Amino acid sequence: MKKRIAEVAIPISIALNEVFDYLLPQDCQSPIEVGCRVVVPFRNFSVMGYVIRLKNSSPYEKKLKTILRNLDSQPALNLELFDLADMLRKRYFCSLADAIHTVMPSGLKNSRKPLGEFPKEIHNDGLVLSLSPQEQESLTRKELREPLVLVLVHDITEKEKWRIYSALIKQALIQKKSVIFLVPDHQKISRALGYLDIGIKSSILSSNVKTSDSINTWMTIKNSDFSFVIGTRSAVFAPVNNLGLIIIDEEDHFAYRQDQVPHYRTAQVAFERTKRHSASLVLGSFTPSLETIAWIKSDNGQYLRLGEINKNAIIKLIDMRQERGFKARDRIISGILEHRIADCLERKVKMLIFANKKGFSTFLYCKKCKTIQTCPRCSTSLVYNFKDKSVCCPKCPYTQKAIDLCPACRSAYVKYFGYGIEKVESELLRLFPSAKIAPYAAGKVAAYDIMLATQGLLEDASWDQYAFDTVAVLSCEQMLGHVDFRSTEKTFAKLIRLLFLAKIEFLIQSRVLENNALICLQRRDIDAFYQNELKQRQEFDLPPATEIAALIVRSGKQNKALEGAQEIFRTLKKKAARQPGIQIFEPSASMPLKVRGNYRYQILIKYKQLEPVSKALRFVLEKRSHNLIVTFDPTPYR
Repeated sequence: MKKRIAEVAIPISIALNEVFDYLLPQDCQSPIEVGCRVVVPFRNFSVMGYVIRLKNSSPYEKKLKTILRNLDSQPALNLELFDLADMLRKRYFCSLADAIHTVMPSGLKNSRKPLGEFPKEIHNDGLVLSLSPQEQESLTRKELREPLVLVLVHDITEKEKWRIYSALIKQALIQKKSVIFLVPDHQKISRALGYLDIGIKSSILSSNVKTSDSINTWMTIKNSDFSFVIGTRSAVFAPVNNLGLIIIDEEDHFAYRQDQVPHYRTAQVAFERTKRHSASLVLGSFTPSLETIAWIKSDNGQYLRLGEINKNAIIKLIDMRQERGFKARDRIISGILEHRIADCLERKVKMLIFANKKGFSTFLYCKKCKTIQTCPRCSTSLVYNFKDKSVCCPKCPYTQKAIDLCPACRSAYVKYFGYGIEKVESELLRLFPSAKIAPYAAGKVAAYDIMLATQGLLEDASWDQYAFDTVAVLSCEQMLGHVDFRSTEKTFAKLIRLLFLAKIEFLIQSRVLENNALICLQRRDIDAFYQNELKQRQEFDLPPATEIAALIVRSGKQNKALEGAQEIFRTLKKKAARQPGIQIFEPSASMPLKVRGNYRYQILIKYKQLEPVSKALRFVLEKRSHNLIVTFDPTPYR
């Protein structure tokens, strides 16, 4: 019997289950199927939604409106991706429409552009691939023997992993199985393809690809018997058939966590897909996260380490507490580092100085009214940029001319404190006026004696191609003291990468030397660092020893956000009171409190398993006030 009614998921902020019934139009040019985008009337306007089910009856049949238009000649999503969207809805507490929107290709998100005709079946006949002797040898490692389910490749050389990746990809394609290869940034796609050299055309999925090309690529993948897909985070949803392998390179990168709802972790989605297809998941990293290492051990995955930590460079810790002389406490360059810089300049060798913050001064303070100048849209401290004489917000696009008078009390007592990379450059020019000093700029290489860099250097697709005689890190205690239980782990990862770039000497300036990251780095003992860090996390009941999530409550009015958070906390506490292994903490201000005009309060939740607390969370989110924005973030502080 022909179906007459469609269930349509609509992305509107009413409740988590935003699904409504509509009548199918009689004169539709192309048949409406599950997965099609349709335009439907809603209240006094039209919206785009997704057909999730076709049926014959509805309890509201007499009141139903008719679908206005079908946008797709064939569905963009297959049934597996619908199941994945439903998994996202349940695990990350978002609406089904939001989940489907996340899974959709970038070219079809928020677009009413009709999807034209595409070939229904594409066969990759005549594919000829072979493994080189080196690639065949790579697959003989005991860590890579079949059956491969979950593998972590910890490559301290940043090069050996590519041979293993290439061998595994070719092996899967020879078996006519699909492969998805993920990189954290679009700029790293071409580099990855150059290293892999598979010998067949790849399908690139990324938000940087032109809309028409992304749609064509998506539909070609969906209708092919097998494919080789490479892309950024969203490519994990590629509609491949006969999935055999997913590889996530640089698995510890923050880009693999989605900042918008749903806050999914790419590795979790990838593991869900590989389980359904009995496929393999390979995670690769120069500095794998502690959670991943613990996951590999708990799930009996395979762990493969390649290479050794840099043993050529001498590691020296400089205690800034021992500095003496005028304004020693405010000194940026220590006496020891100043001597090393002079030595490098004399020997005419390259040097890198790494600082963790941008700008000239990192906060502005009025001594009269005791006020720190913050962004009007955020509660983040403004940063002063010397070169363009402006102050800007590091969290949003806000910028204005440099402040002379305090906006609060109109006094001229505004002082600039803290230092970023621009102030380091100014200090170096004062000490060494003839030195060629060049701030790092992506894709630009100027003549220099000393390169200054922040995190951007380590995000460069070719970061490992740089080499310096001496590398120096300033104010390491700022990185270690960041308000994040992962700060020690993140700092250790940065230091390991920076050590990789040093040929002769690696200097670290810090006021805190008694830290696990610095002690283990000086000993070059990676295993000891992970063991000690895991022990501390277990003692304090922090991930990976437990799961931690945050309910973020947002509103344009601070009192509404706080009152809403307190009400949600009371309800959640009551609903989950009898569930064992769950801790719910009272609402606290997020850091920063205000972002992009919204005040934010968070309710932290600790749990071993999500299922016991899921009913309480769903009840709270469905009954929330329409004036509040409430989101569930299972990976706060990432």
